[in-house]
Amino acid sequence: MEVNEDKVEAIVHHPGMSYADYDVNGQPRLWNVMRMVGSARWYSHHYPLDESGRTFRDYAEMTSDRLTFMVTSEFIMTKKMYDHSIPKSPLCVKVQGGYIGNTSMNSIATVTTATSEIELIRNTNQIVSINKSTRRPSPLPDWWKEKYTESAKNHKSLKIDKFEKADNAGFYQNKVAWSDTDRNLHTNFSTYVRFCIDAAHHCAKEGTLKHFEENLKNGINVVQLHFYQESNEGDMLDVYCWEDPSNSKKIYFDIHIGEKSIFQSIMLLF
Repeated sequence: MEVNEDKVEAIVHHPGMSYADYDVNGQPRLWNVMRMVGSARWYSHHYPLDESGRTFRDYAEMTSDRLTFMVTSEFIMTKKMYDHSIPKSPLCVKVQGGYIGNTSMNSIATVTTATSEIELIRNTNQIVSINKSTRRPSPLPDWWKEKYTESAKNHKSLKIDKFEKADNAGFYQNKVAWSDTDRNLHTNFSTYVRFCIDAAHHCAKEGTLKHFEENLKNGINVVQLHFYQESNEGDMLDVYCWEDPSNSKKIYFDIHIGEKSIFQSIMLLF
């Protein structure tokens, strides 16, 4: 990793994609891509920069007395991500500080080829600071906000509006398994996307998503994610999906536990 503290950015040199990261059609598995970017972001925020133990953006110290919960995330893939003539191993992931609010903040990760010449993916993640005792949003530390507010002034909060489930939505059901969870024993953020993709293929075969399989051949361009509530091992999740009436390349997903929506996503296909 290389860190430019003046620019508040870190470059993580990542091994990149492997054979297991591609599906039967030779396209990158979206959830594996998300974990790859997530691993680079985690490394940049927690790997000690020197013997003092400090980390990039003082992130480890800032989060040491609190939990963080992902609220929104957006992944934008370029067509070059689907171009097999462009090597996807190794890769560079540039992690930058983004928006800083009272209880929430975001960071931007840009994935490029090893020479940094070709951009493949851009991801923005927004998290909220959570008090360990009350499990309620907690203000970010004043010392941290004072130190990094200047670098955040040109960035915006990642807001994704909630939408209503369509009456003609297709339906798929998943039970959260142990292997779907993360170190907090909650369903991993990337697992929700796998559930959505599985639901879309199922609903395409059922006839609910009439154009999904054909449109998917061109790849996924944008994925927006909005997390409302966590789920755990053993929870039964109802996945609803439907195509936008005016644009079959725009797919909506709404995941419920019972009657309550806990996660929503919008996918735009090329």
